[in-house]
Amino acid sequence: MGQAGRWSAVGVASLAVFGLCVWLADAVLPWERPERIATGAGAGAVLAAVLVAWAVWRLGSPAPPAPPPASGGPAASGGRSVAVGGDNSGTVVTGDGNTVQR
Repeated sequence: MGQAGRWSAVGVASLAVFGLCVWLADAVLPWERPERIATGAGAGAVLAAVLVAWAVWRLGSPAPPAPPPASGGPAASGGRSVAVGGDNSGTVVTGDGNTVQR
């Protein structure tokens, strides 16, 4: 099932949850009908929102791929290499046991 199919299923499920809550509230609660419908609609909206939030967390889009390295810019290779593009205004220290004195 593709991404559109999954989100369609989430939409149908959230509508079903909403409708079930309204129907259950109308069938079970002992109040007047407008209060039962309003309570069911409120509970259904909350549960549908929880379902959609879960779906966003679970089915959300994957992380975008890393951009390709810029060609012609600085390149560093190796575990302790440093590449600075432009003006370096800080202190760069590589290696073991180095001491920076000011």
